Amino acid sequence: MATKFVGESISSVKWVPNEHEKFCVTAGQGHADRSLSLWECDKEKISLVEKEKLTNNTTSLSFLSASTFALAYESPESGVEVWNLSNNKMSCRTKLTTAHTVTTALDTSDHMITSVGEEGHVQVHLADQVNPLFSAKCEMTLHAVQFYLSQGVLVGTGAGQLQLFDTRTSEKCNTPSQSLSSELIPVLSIAVHHAQPSIVAGSRSDGGLLVWDMRHQAVPLATFAGHDSAVWEVQFEKDRPDNLYTCSEDGQLLLWNGAALSGVGGILGGAGGVSPWLTPEISHQKMDIFNLLGSDNKLSVNSFDVMGGLVVCGGERQTLFCVDSCDG
Repeated sequence: MATKFVGESISSVKWVPNEHEKFCVTAGQGHADRSLSLWECDKEKISLVEKEKLTNNTTSLSFLSASTFALAYESPESGVEVWNLSNNKMSCRTKLTTAHTVTTALDTSDHMITSVGEEGHVQVHLADQVNPLFSAKCEMTLHAVQFYLSQGVLVGTGAGQLQLFDTRTSEKCNTPSQSLSSELIPVLSIAVHHAQPSIVAGSRSDGGLLVWDMRHQAVPLATFAGHDSAVWEVQFEKDRPDNLYTCSEDGQLLLWNGAALSGVGGILGGAGGVSPWLTPEISHQKMDIFNLLGSDNKLSVNSFDVMGGLVVCGGERQTLFCVDSCDG
């Protein structure tokens, strides 16, 4: 494991999507100095490459390509920005027009950006167009958003629901095409399985992890209790989609080994078979879980990302970590 003290809390960290180089971008938060930083890192060493000053705290960061990413701010003055990354230099390209009082989350897919806000708006932008292509309004706070298949946007609400909006319906549509419920506990993050998108995971403010089958169930297939407090992010691993990761306010970065649900993960898992997350064992909550940071870290891990067998993460400890995802 490599560690680097960065001198500020980290609100978001994401790998630059480049198979040949290992760079990540972090967004800092605080009351005074905060920055957007580019790092070169692996499990042996982390080095600062470039740093840009930020005027507001950020809530979310997501890459559209190796040269473009989107950044969401708490403050409504900035909202959502599109940034360029070229020759290890970062610069703001476009400020998008949003209806959010506080932008709580965003996601990207190719040239598209979707964002949600504290006041309940859902919006979809083209990266090079200031005004949104699609807008919807929920009567509750939204904490999480993910693109779903080719024309859908999936949001997590403060009332514990997943709601799916079809962006083809009209420019403005306030009625979701599908709604999935759980207990009345806020859903803070959403992840869609890379090989079988009907499998959706969600994390909650009480430390719970939920798994839905979008084809058949209006309620979760299973609920797991792996954390002691709010789970800020959840993510399936792209290269090994039956592995799932979560980070939490309790200071843990957990690897959930989905292949262990069946005992034959290599046969059941992957794009050509049935995911272990859909096997009957999931209802019995049989799961191998590994804490990749160990038990010493007690401060919130706010964000992480997985790529090529490496996990980067950071949070209130003001330290960036890079760990092998196989350490468990």
